[in-house]
Amino acid sequence: ERKVLLVSDQLSLLTVCSEILCSLLFPMRWSHLYIPVLPRSLSPMLDAPMPYLCGISRENFAFVVGDTGDETVVVDLDRNVISVGPNTPDLPPLPHKRRVKLEAALEKNVGHVFWNTRGVPPIKAESILRSGDEKSIKEMKSKANSLWRERIRSVDEAFNLAHAPGSTSILYNDDAKDASEGLAKQSRWDAVQEAFLRFYVAALKEYRKFIPQEARSGQHASWRGHNGKPDFRFQSHQFVLSQRRDFQPFLK
Repeated sequence: ERKVLLVSDQLSLLTVCSEILCSLLFPMRWSHLYIPVLPRSLSPMLDAPMPYLCGISRENFAFVVGDTGDETVVVDLDRNVISVGPNTPDLPPLPHKRRVKLEAALEKNVGHVFWNTRGVPPIKAESILRSGDEKSIKEMKSKANSLWRERIRSVDEAFNLAHAPGSTSILYNDDAKDASEGLAKQSRWDAVQEAFLRFYVAALKEYRKFIPQEARSGQHASWRGHNGKPDFRFQSHQFVLSQRRDFQPFLK
């Protein structure tokens, strides 16, 4: 639970990414402040002493920097950059084995999504960036940004028309070519969500054993207990101690 602010030129992209992040929390839910597109008039709440997940346009972001708290994680969706505030608490350590599996699944399915969505093969992008050739880097970024602007504009259009013959998408985007031939590729986001779900299942398994028997028999229980009775509270301390040692720091 952190303060997270998404930034993009495209308002629709803010909403899509916010919803994706919320979906990756399943079976849990984001229960704090949630505003996918924050208007400038509400920017003072970015300094609120509570977790939030908000999005803001790049145009308005320049006016809210002063309102952004020192614990905020700012994610620039267009430039693939994450900035962490100076007072942002450290993230809890993930269990090593589970972290390796989760990262492997992400790398396999969306590891190079930034360059792929811009029509640049990841290997080629890495090679050009490492070469240090300013002319080649500038040319690559120009083509990539041209494709990205064209693709993201189509998200807000009421009708997705066919690409023009000279479109950047047709020239540099294999997905557009396949879609024009009726062979659109299957989305990999289901695999990403499944990877996160598997992680949560591994981390929270057997949690029901630590729900009071009265609650399991039909009475209501919660994290705070029932009518102030601690016997009805979820036994979080015992639950953490019952888990493997590599999971305990994360669960705490």
